[in-house]
Amino acid sequence: MPTKTMTGATVADAYLQLLADRGVDYFFANAGTDFAPIIESFAKAQALDTPVPEPVTVPHENTAVHMAMGYYFMTGRPQAVMVHVNVGTANGLNGLLNAKRGQIPVFFTAGRTPTNEEASLPGHRSLDIHWTQEMFDQGGMVREAVKWDYELRNGEQVETVVDRGLTIAMSEPRGPVYLSLPREVLSHPMASYSYTSPTRQKPATAARPDADAVDEIASLLAKARNPLILTGSGGRTAAAWHALSDLAERYALPVIQHRFRILSLATHHPMNMGYGQDGWVSDADVILVVDTAAPYVPAQHRLRDDCKVIHIGPDPLHSYVPIRGIPADIALTCGTAEGLEAIGDALESHAVAARDQIEARRKALAERQRKLHAGWDARLEDARNQPVIHPAWLSHCISEAKNEDAVVIQEAKLLTSHMRFDHPQTLWNPGAASGLGHGLGAALGVKLAAPDRQVIGVHGDGAYMFGNPVSAHYVAAEQNLPHLSIILNNGRWQAVRGATVGQNRDGYAARSNRQPLTFLDAIDGYEKVVEAAGGYGEKVTDPTDLPRAIDRALKVVEIEKRQAVLNVICSTG
Repeated sequence: MPTKTMTGATVADAYLQLLADRGVDYFFANAGTDFAPIIESFAKAQALDTPVPEPVTVPHENTAVHMAMGYYFMTGRPQAVMVHVNVGTANGLNGLLNAKRGQIPVFFTAGRTPTNEEASLPGHRSLDIHWTQEMFDQGGMVREAVKWDYELRNGEQVETVVDRGLTIAMSEPRGPVYLSLPREVLSHPMASYSYTSPTRQKPATAARPDADAVDEIASLLAKARNPLILTGSGGRTAAAWHALSDLAERYALPVIQHRFRILSLATHHPMNMGYGQDGWVSDADVILVVDTAAPYVPAQHRLRDDCKVIHIGPDPLHSYVPIRGIPADIALTCGTAEGLEAIGDALESHAVAARDQIEARRKALAERQRKLHAGWDARLEDARNQPVIHPAWLSHCISEAKNEDAVVIQEAKLLTSHMRFDHPQTLWNPGAASGLGHGLGAALGVKLAAPDRQVIGVHGDGAYMFGNPVSAHYVAAEQNLPHLSIILNNGRWQAVRGATVGQNRDGYAARSNRQPLTFLDAIDGYEKVVEAAGGYGEKVTDPTDLPRAIDRALKVVEIEKRQAVLNVICSTG
């Protein structure tokens, strides 16, 4: 077995070199006193030109975790995050929840407060905080939000622990892992240390779809008169995007992407039937759910008695959800792309007898899509002429200004019906657990991974505050990551208001002009924050000036290579 050996090293030295050897490019960190051996090792590596991940100073854990998520989204390679003991772990939990629900692998680590009071041990307790930050079970805070957690016990197991964490994170369904790193262990000296390179530990391959189940699914779809595909995350990979596109087009299967987390089908694909479920779910006789935990809300949609519901994906029953009663007549465990491709191949023979029915459905769906688009066009025309910027007009203007391959991070209610996206992995909402504050960090991670791509983040005013903008703008300045952030500023928590009124349609809140706990209008000068980091900020209130404002901001990003923020004062739509 090929090995590499280092001499005169500490456990921290071995740990960082192993991360680099295993393909970890970046080390996103918010440091504390537990980082002393890590910082010493980074300084040593810089002086000796030793390969280690690139350290990135990130002043808030929410930014750090979502940067790692964004980098993975563009590269398919998990990155390392390190935070400060228990308090940093707590601050990073929001990002971990998003990563777990979004199946994004992150190698999330935290220092561990020293436990030894004896001065003879390197890394021993040396500050009063080392007593008050100690916990009985630090990992217990995140155990439900990660796939695996462990604490490094000694230097001899560094290779085993690193490989274990990375392979579990990258095995389907993918997700974050947690490793705590005691300061005494990291500080421990080793005369020599050898490790296998390249590693002999590989992630588990995705499950191959069961042939009998695939054949049954193909038979049901071929016989269906009103089949329907529902997905919110089916396009996690380019391969899955293309497989879904091919399956839907070949067999005239309409696709609805309601409250999607990642766009899974081109906006103008002939089988893209929009983003609302009314008139679709209740009429379907076969529903194919692609990698989505909540394809519809049972309280809002009643299925036909004869409707068959099929779920496919790495975890088709979404076992991480404690209670879930959505019907699953067939649950096919598989890689998403592999499952869609297998169903498409199996349909070839089953669809022969149904060819006329499929072509008749194709024509009917084309007419239905034409009427859908006509309605969207009328809504956009109305929005264009309103005195306050409407979200539909903002969505359209962003679409008109962006590059064809731009990556848009969505943390506000963009109206995809007024936008055009033709390529996979170009529209993403990283908040799979609805942990707000994800957009700013994710945009930075995407830009770090793809510096030549145009990156645009769209955030609600509340989400922008959750995103720790000073931290995010600092990282963008330090790492030279010019991108555009657009704040959809309606001065309120619109989702909270909607939920309240939806539950109490004739209640006091519905009749109130100012519902408690929903307004965010005490300040509106968010564009000033980026100026502290040398960026460009502008407030936009006039709908007619919006296209020019977006062009001005993109020119700053692309020509001047500075980050920019547009604070767009919008109606609630």
